[in-house]
Order: sequence, then C-alpha cells, then structure tokens
Amino acid sequence: MRKGFTRYICLFILLIPFSCIRNVDPPIRTVPPKLVVEGWITTDPPPYTVNLSYSGKFTNASQVAEESFITDAKMSIIDDLGDSTECIWVGNGSYQSADLNFIGKVGRSYTLKIYLSDGNVYISSAEKIEPVPPIDSVSITYDSSVITDVRPNQLIVSVNLKDPGGVSNFYRWTASGYVPRKSWGDSCKNFAGPCPGPFACDCAAYCEQFQSNNQINVMSDQYLDGKNILMHPVFYSPLYWFGSHFIEIKQYSLSRTAYLFWEQYLAQTNRTGSILDPLPASLTGNIYNQANSNDVALGLFSASDVVSKKIVIVPKNMQKYWLESVAGQFIPKGSCHGVFPNSLENDTDPQGWGGAQEIDLQ
Repeated sequence: MRKGFTRYICLFILLIPFSCIRNVDPPIRTVPPKLVVEGWITTDPPPYTVNLSYSGKFTNASQVAEESFITDAKMSIIDDLGDSTECIWVGNGSYQSADLNFIGKVGRSYTLKIYLSDGNVYISSAEKIEPVPPIDSVSITYDSSVITDVRPNQLIVSVNLKDPGGVSNFYRWTASGYVPRKSWGDSCKNFAGPCPGPFACDCAAYCEQFQSNNQINVMSDQYLDGKNILMHPVFYSPLYWFGSHFIEIKQYSLSRTAYLFWEQYLAQTNRTGSILDPLPASLTGNIYNQANSNDVALGLFSASDVVSKKIVIVPKNMQKYWLESVAGQFIPKGSCHGVFPNSLENDTDPQGWGGAQEIDLQ
C-alpha cells in the first residue's frame, strides 16, 4: 500500500511541469504605416526644414530606417495672406523651403500642405507665430556631480527673462556650441613617434568640438505669468579641458497646440515603469488627411518666433591638477580633430562669435 502511494506521488510530481506548459502562438498585430511629419517655420532666416517618413518596424531609438524616408512628396508652406514657398527634397527624408524671401513673421499664421505620390493630401492646422520676449541674461554655475565613464564635470548654462503678463506664453529652448577638447596628439618636437602621454606634448592635441542639446526643453507660464523666469537650464557644457566655451542659445515661442504636443511627448518618453505612470497614448499632432480628418499623421508642424544669444564662457579658475583628475580619462590617443567628430582643426575658434558676451568665471 505504501509503495503504491509513493509511486503515485512520484508520478504526479513528474507530470506537473508538463501539464502546466502550453505552447501559445499569440497573434502579431500589424499596423499600417502612418505618415510621420516634423516641420517648422520660424522668424530666423530660411531655409526651413520638414522631415517626412512612414512609421515602421522599430530598429533604433535614434534612427529612422532608410526605406521609411519619403523622397517623392510635394509640399508647400502657406501663410494666411496666400503667399507660399515650395519645399524641395534634399535627402534622408528632409525637405527645405526654396524661397529665401519667404520668412516667418510674428502675427502671421502658417499651414503646411503635403501631396503624397499615392494621391493623399495632408494639411496642418494653421499655426500663428506669437512673439517671444528677449533673454535678459545668462547665468553659469558648476555642476560638481560626476558620472564615471560618461562625462566629466560640466557648466550649467541657464537663462533669465521677464515673462509678459496678461497673456499665456509657451517656450522652448535649444542650445549648441563648441567646447575645448584635448588628445595625446600625433607627434611632437622632442619625440620621434606618437606622444607618450596625455600631458607630454601639444602637437595636434587641441581642438574645439561641436556639442548640442537634443533634449526637449519646454515651459508654460501658467504659474509665472508676468513674473521673472530665473535660472532656467538650457545647456550643459562639459569640462573636458582648458579653454573657452562658445555657446549659442535659442529661445522660441510655441503655440498652445505645440506645447501640449511636446508635453505629451515628454510624458511618454520619461515613463519609469511605475504603476503611477500615465497610460501610453498616441501623440496627437496637428496634421491630418484632407479627405479624412480621422486620419491624423504622427508629428507636428509648428511656427515660432525666436531670439538668439551667443556667449563665450571663460572658466579661468580651474586648476590643472583638478581638471586632469576629472577629465583625464576622456583624453584619447591621436590628433584631436581626428578622434573627435564635428571638431574644428588646428585649435581654431569657431566663426560667428565676434561681439558675443564674454562671461568670466573667476
């Protein structure tokens, strides 16, 4: 009796894993490709860019598959007076406005119209260019936190401005510039071969590398109407080596539609996986099929006023021993211009910063 019971239990245990496993082939959802648009017009000089593609399989978070680019569309940017400019394909799904005399103006409204080769016509809602206030000043502070193997210490570049009262204002900022870089160099006067160490020689060892802020940086004056906006960060300039930092800041006005689009975009991309995260939803843009308003393209066409400010930061109070300790791991072998992409040759300063405000960090 006992042996039979034991055999029954063993047989039952052996069958458990197999009885709980079942092969399931879930259906794979296929979604028709959708038009993806990213375009804008500003009060900056043209040309203005519109990017066109179709949604497709995910391959890389920062790249669009080449087969998804649209190369045969016709499109125009049209203002509320009936004037327009054609946009010409320039490569990689990008189109640029052709008429250099067609410039965005504050108070004017603009519409993007897209004619696809399959006969579909997409049109954007009219976007009005609202004025943007000037940048009053720029503040520079040190960010002492260090992320090992990613970046050294950095300078935090922030803007200060006065928000106009009595009207809703929406802002966006971008910034870019050149920062000093250091390499070991190729060769030097006292050595026949490559430089033996990061601080041994100066030949082809210095350059200025272009950096840009690719983060979406938007803000509403909902709680700051008519008040000062102080110390709003717009750029983080890494301290790779001694030298001046050449930074250009652009401050844009946004329509409420554009602001809400970017706010929704940030809510989707900044999800942490918490149960308190908002439920995912499609990003609703302002471009739709002219024959079917329910067919909404992904993306946005926006129109903005823009003010720019260029500065030159001179961090004079850095100590060499301190900089070597926090940035030494970012100094590679080879010529500076050769190892750092988007850099200027021969340690030359970038063009276009003549007369820019110089900020000394004592």
